[in-house]
Amino acid sequence: RAARGGFKPWPRKESAGDGRANFSPEPWNPWPTEATQSRPWRVQALAEKRIRGGRTREFFAGAMESMANGGYTEPPVEGSSGNILVFRGWGADKPGIAQAFLRIVVEHQSEVLDMAQFLLGGGLMFTFVLKVADQSSIGLMKSLSTCAREQGLQLSFHFPDAHQVPDTDDGPEAVISVVSPSAVTPALIMDIDKVLYGHGCVVLEIEHRSDNMKEHNGDYNKVQIRARCPSGLRLASLVLGPPEGKVEGLQKVGWEHGAEVTARWWDAMNRPNGKSLMVFGLSHVLCPEDVLDLVLKEAGIDPSQVSVSDSGNVAEEKLALLRGHSTSLLKKVMEHLPFTPGAKVVCSAMKRLGCRLAILTNTGMREIAEYFKQQLGVDYVICRDVEEKDGCFTGRYTGELQDVKFRKADLLKLMADREGIDCRNVITVGEPLKGLKAANARLMLECFGPNVYFNSTKLQDLTIVLYLLGFSGSDVRALRKRRWDDGPGALEPSGSSVPSSPPSKRFMVQVSGLNRVAGQLQSIFTPLASLRSDVQLTTIRQCSLQDGGMCLGLDLTVLKEKPDSVVKDLVYACQKEGLTIMDVNDSAKDFNWLSRYHNRYVITLVQKPNISSSSLSEVLSTISAQGINIIKIERLSARDIASLQFTVGLPDNLSSDDFAKKMVEVSKNHGADIAIQRDDLERWMRRLVVFDMDSTLIQQEVIDELAKLAGVETKVKEITEAAMRGELDFFGSLKSRVALLKGHNAEQLFEKVKANIVFTPGAKKLCTCLKRLGFKTAVISGGFLPVAQEVQRYLGLDYAFANTLEVDETTGLLTGKTSGPVVTPQRKRQLLATIANVEGCEIQQTIAVGDGANDIPMLHAAGLGIAFCAKPKVQEVSQFRINQMDLSTVLFLIGISERAMDRLSEEGVPLHRQFS
Repeated sequence: RAARGGFKPWPRKESAGDGRANFSPEPWNPWPTEATQSRPWRVQALAEKRIRGGRTREFFAGAMESMANGGYTEPPVEGSSGNILVFRGWGADKPGIAQAFLRIVVEHQSEVLDMAQFLLGGGLMFTFVLKVADQSSIGLMKSLSTCAREQGLQLSFHFPDAHQVPDTDDGPEAVISVVSPSAVTPALIMDIDKVLYGHGCVVLEIEHRSDNMKEHNGDYNKVQIRARCPSGLRLASLVLGPPEGKVEGLQKVGWEHGAEVTARWWDAMNRPNGKSLMVFGLSHVLCPEDVLDLVLKEAGIDPSQVSVSDSGNVAEEKLALLRGHSTSLLKKVMEHLPFTPGAKVVCSAMKRLGCRLAILTNTGMREIAEYFKQQLGVDYVICRDVEEKDGCFTGRYTGELQDVKFRKADLLKLMADREGIDCRNVITVGEPLKGLKAANARLMLECFGPNVYFNSTKLQDLTIVLYLLGFSGSDVRALRKRRWDDGPGALEPSGSSVPSSPPSKRFMVQVSGLNRVAGQLQSIFTPLASLRSDVQLTTIRQCSLQDGGMCLGLDLTVLKEKPDSVVKDLVYACQKEGLTIMDVNDSAKDFNWLSRYHNRYVITLVQKPNISSSSLSEVLSTISAQGINIIKIERLSARDIASLQFTVGLPDNLSSDDFAKKMVEVSKNHGADIAIQRDDLERWMRRLVVFDMDSTLIQQEVIDELAKLAGVETKVKEITEAAMRGELDFFGSLKSRVALLKGHNAEQLFEKVKANIVFTPGAKKLCTCLKRLGFKTAVISGGFLPVAQEVQRYLGLDYAFANTLEVDETTGLLTGKTSGPVVTPQRKRQLLATIANVEGCEIQQTIAVGDGANDIPMLHAAGLGIAFCAKPKVQEVSQFRINQMDLSTVLFLIGISERAMDRLSEEGVPLHRQFS
């Protein structure tokens, strides 16, 4: 215990006689005391197990005592070149904490292998995984403990077993979104984990943002879980349960707790792929009522009097009642036709993402469906036709689509194929599984994307669809502000829509484990599950670590008498499972949640092969010096700590441009790439990426390669370098260089250049991932079209624009002139805007990547302009820079982790086929 720097388990008094320790809420001393020595034998065994290299507790207790007297030198570990030390901290949140600890890590010449941080209410929880130099761990622990006391924090230390191998299973990962209009309870989370455990799934991450709490957004409570699944598991089994019925499905569990659940394979982003098709039902989905009922009411007929025949086809029975009534009823209905609250927001958001929208309805009334199509910007309507004669209804359906229900899968595939969309990116909203046999329902879930259940008789607001598909409360609020306000939540949620709670007591705890195993949450929440809604999860968050461990933060509200006994049971359950549980109640104070979403930015730090401790220290020091609070730290790289993402809140008096300039200096000093972007809806709405070619997608300058083959390399190279430095007019320099190629065979030159193209590292991986994510891609080059088209072919780009060299049709020789419009810097910018317009997106939704002075207008015009290994002049005027010679680094800037890159870049295998 002494070696772990004063780890304090939950305070306890003497045993209550039932094998459990009595809970005592008094403040803790940060160092071990006589009062904290008593602990169950299982916890003692756990503590002894954590001592590294077979060293005993007595050894470390003696070492700490000697160290305190200044007379201890740690002996080296045989065969070791450094030890792995994990330390976790918790306490009240404030700026500068991470920087204070990292400064000590640098002083002790230790290396950061992993780090994570998240906030729980007003409290901070963080973890560092360090590689510690030989003979320095005790001194490092002493310095870290001193720093913790100065910061008012508590620490625990852990040396992983030298032979412990972290979980590196590469099975598929599923994302489960849980959305509820009522409180999230431990019973709900436990039952979800039961389903996951039944399938052998391990929870990796739990996200419960402040803006995803109903008290803040006025809509819903949302928890998102990411879990690793065994290879071969089918998504239908997770959602509906396995065919043999041994495990319940997530959907049934959610409904039992009054929540909606969706599950999908994780494909790097928490939102729908931009290249998706979203298919809505009409009645009780886009329209809050049955459209046939509306027409019947307009005709003066009570829909409830419909008698269902043996066929059970309610729609046909209702339609028969309209026999002889004028079709003008439809126009009267459309004069006061209701839209489901949130329908306009949902359709607007999905269109902006680039999704195609469709209505698929079995109830008929095409004229009404077409009206919804026009009003909501829907692309397709597939609907049964109603037979008319002499301006009146005949009471029968007609046409080819007389029974949509049994052809639903065919129709979905037809629309997907027409749009070139993977079937896994077809999202259905409504009740598409209703009426299908169990086998057909499973086939629908396996063949197509997420099925989002919605029925307006149960759910009043369609914006729940956005929450279930990965959008946050802040996103939904921003979408409502953009154009419409047709949902129940206020534009600036204040919590007033949430009724006052009964008397309660709040507890905040951190649970940590040395490994992640299936059923872990189930074990933790078992003592709380029977209390149902008497225990509510105000916040729950979990992160995974590279060493195989996990850290879980819980903000619990207990609504029953003797709340301390409830938490005592939780403590005992965790200790029995070998988990460490720590009290963080001192930081469970009220905080202004909106301050974390106001002026919120994301800082991406990349340095290959690894981020040095000195680089990280200066980044954190710069952040701290500006009074910036770090909200979250997460690692984007998979195997090494080569990329970190910091979510921060900038003070009102700090300009993002001024802060970015300070970070540029840090970048230059350490050879690291640092990008700062606003963390808002626009960051996730990008749809088009445009590249320069020479020295960007490929490592050569094409004109230089042509000149080399033509024997004029020296002259052309001089002109090229001057032009790229911005010292010469681009058009004039191009004209001079092209003239030197006169008289050479065009086909032979270009064939040799294409055969010798050297693609930039990461180019193929980047373009493959972008395509899988639904981005449109283009190359716009001041080089030449034959090479640009070869690059387009190899990388799978959608567009290619470049200059064309004039060729004598008789001889096949170059004339020394260009043909058609020249791709100047200004034309690059115009082509970017033109492609964006063709693809139906705004220029703010574009990304441009280039290296030369002729790329500057394009980089400035794009929503995200990236100078890639660029010339000094370009670096000076660019907001974003990448100087690592790896184009896949661009994916870090758009929030894609390396693990996701590896999965997305697997060529030739559709994402859903990789896991089934």
